[in-house]
Amino acid sequence: MNVSLTRLVHLAAVGIALLTSTDAYAIRCKVSVNPINFGIYMPVSPTNVDVNGQIDVRCQAQPGSFTVIIGPGVSGNQLARTLSAGGTGLLDYNLYIDAARTRIWGDGNLPTFVVSGVRSSRGRPTNYIYPVYGRIFAGQGANPGIYNDNLLVTVLF
Repeated sequence: MNVSLTRLVHLAAVGIALLTSTDAYAIRCKVSVNPINFGIYMPVSPTNVDVNGQIDVRCQAQPGSFTVIIGPGVSGNQLARTLSAGGTGLLDYNLYIDAARTRIWGDGNLPTFVVSGVRSSRGRPTNYIYPVYGRIFAGQGANPGIYNDNLLVTVLF
């Protein structure tokens, strides 16, 4: 019985040492997303509906790098995201990392792109602001309704 108690004390000492080591702390980031509101879409409109939003990333602790990914949403496809009003009400849209809306924000697997940041030193938190450029494509017939999508924003560090 004394042997197992000795092992338990030894393992607890290792766990405490890991928790107090300065090497145990890595970059820590908090994400805030401002929802994108496309407003009113006019069915069969000849112009795209373009809006902007932003993702704020606040990092602290040790230096390090991170990448911001946006998931595909309910469509399951980063290249063809859809807003849904339930049932058959769908609007095609997408999100981009550039104002020209040529580079789709996704997981970084081509042809999608990601944004990244580098925290170069310890100390005070560092804030990063990343604009999100959204577009509902022109010429879509749409039923009346409130359309939305749920996207997962992930910061990998």
